[in-house]
Amino acid sequence: SVGHRLERAHDDLGHQLARVRALSPLATLRRGYAVVQDADGHVVTEATTVPTGSDLRIRVAEGRIGATVTHTEPTDAQESDA
Repeated sequence: SVGHRLERAHDDLGHQLARVRALSPLATLRRGYAVVQDADGHVVTEATTVPTGSDLRIRVAEGRIGATVTHTEPTDAQESDA
């Protein structure tokens, strides 16, 4: 029946919407991750590229944080394989 098809389409749409929300950058931030940018707005992906004393902007789920680099440490090979 038409009602059954509409109900199924509604359910399918709900599932697709849930998938899109789960993959959104904000959902990732809400899980505790952050985006770190240098003073020029470039995303920081390697600690060794940021000199001590550099200012950083950190984006979290509910706002932004300003920080200054006091030290950096490269990732151990074992950590990067995890």
